[in-house]
Amino acid sequence: MALKMIRIVTISALLALLPRARAAAPELTLEPRIASIYPLGAQPGKTFAATIRGRNLKDARSFWFPEPGVRARLLKVDSPDATTDVLHAELTVEPSASLGPHRFRIVAEAGVSNQIELQISAVGPVREGPRDAPIDRFPVSVDDRIEKRGDVNTYPIAVQSGQTITFEVVSGFSGLDPSIAIAEQSGSWFDSQRINRLAFNDEPLSFPGLSKDARLVHRFDRAGKYLVQVSSSSGQGGPDYVYQLRMIPGIAPAPGLHPKLGESWEEREFTRAMGSTWMAQLAGRGAEDTSPRTAESFRAVKEGAGEVPVMTPPGIVEGRIAAPGEAHVIQVKVDQAQDLSIEVETPEATMPRFNPVVRLTEAGGNEIVTNVYTKLNNNGLYMMKMIQAKTTFSLSAPGLYTLRIRDITTDHGAANFAYRVLVRPRIPHIGKLIGSADHFNLSAGETRTLTVTLDREEEFGGVVALEAADLPAGVTAVAAMEKPVERPPLPNGGKLERYAARQQTASLLLIAAADAPPSGKPVLMRVTARPVVKGKLGDPIRVGEIPVMVIARRPS
Repeated sequence: MALKMIRIVTISALLALLPRARAAAPELTLEPRIASIYPLGAQPGKTFAATIRGRNLKDARSFWFPEPGVRARLLKVDSPDATTDVLHAELTVEPSASLGPHRFRIVAEAGVSNQIELQISAVGPVREGPRDAPIDRFPVSVDDRIEKRGDVNTYPIAVQSGQTITFEVVSGFSGLDPSIAIAEQSGSWFDSQRINRLAFNDEPLSFPGLSKDARLVHRFDRAGKYLVQVSSSSGQGGPDYVYQLRMIPGIAPAPGLHPKLGESWEEREFTRAMGSTWMAQLAGRGAEDTSPRTAESFRAVKEGAGEVPVMTPPGIVEGRIAAPGEAHVIQVKVDQAQDLSIEVETPEATMPRFNPVVRLTEAGGNEIVTNVYTKLNNNGLYMMKMIQAKTTFSLSAPGLYTLRIRDITTDHGAANFAYRVLVRPRIPHIGKLIGSADHFNLSAGETRTLTVTLDREEEFGGVVALEAADLPAGVTAVAAMEKPVERPPLPNGGKLERYAARQQTASLLLIAAADAPPSGKPVLMRVTARPVVKGKLGDPIRVGEIPVMVIARRPS
């Protein structure tokens, strides 16, 4: 929290020096913001009534769907209390609309809102009628919400003997982590009406980056009536805790257990794809040497299973840890001292199911480097170890080294424990780029700051230029400098330089002229970064597309 406070004070101080600039905090409270849409889901070819909850929606003008497939018509806005607005609308989903989430925003007099998602699904029909009538035909979907804390929504179903059904709960609110249970009213020796749980799921796998939506596949051995129960795993509830329950006959395709990669560049995730052009992609992000680079493919052998092959960097090793306790080895021949990087990809099973550990050792067995980052936790004074997808290091002497690959434990191995390990020379380049804002609303004469966080990978030392294109009429973007946040060095941080990029921030100041005309709708500002190496400007690298609007001047 302290760092955030320093940042806000710094920006405010900068704005105070600019003509016609105003403090940001009061203006942000006027921006439209949406929290939820109900119902959460819809089917292609359907028209339905929806309510959107949020604040500052009284002057809403339209919906903004960046992708085609959904049309919306505003009807009215209610304000049940001083902090909440409820927008009523009619939405039409085109028959050609793609399945999956459709992001949208609300455009109001005070600008463009944050974005949330409408779920388009082929599962239907949507449940109608009283809740106490059993559902006996599948597939079906139910849109509902956890109205109050501690609520459990119950749906009776009637099934046949031997019938298998997949139950899925898709959350439409960031605060809702749904859980699902199957129960029957089978009673007990002291209560003939007791409801007994048969199956339960919170989420298929709990891990950072994976969905928290619940999924349960259940085979009913006996025909009869059962209960489907949906609740919030944390016990929370409220008008915004919306979800869609889907009941699909048979075993529906399981969700992916790979953490989803964002729209920005990723190279420190085990699930990014290191294809044949990977090194060329890295070089294209600012390397001095941009000549084509390819890595020869190799197969490691099981440890102790025979002659060990030899590879010379750059090379990529592929294999599978198919059985518990299995380890693979390959020799790495290096002709001279050099800086190297080891990158690991898990294209099928990944963390936390498959946790690949890679060690490079010299002839005597001494470890040179590993992809396990170790540091001391200063709160509990215990060692923390984290497996990394990328390790950069300096090899001080030529020689023949051994690369060993295994799972972190000797208890696991499977056919989908596939790995790809790339050993290559260091390629200095621009890594991940993240913008600080989701959208911008500027009144005439106002300014806003976009801060971009840049990862300098593998000792990239070139100049980086930020550019903004496709701005609304009357808006310009110029480079700006904020007071840097002084972060103390990480005590007991281990060899952090091997496992993390050097981060830097840069800023663009968006300035709306005093006579800038109001925007009728948001404009997608394209922000890019360009490396400057040896005096030459490199190709643009995407930072993001950010909606920007010029709004009517606010009263002083």
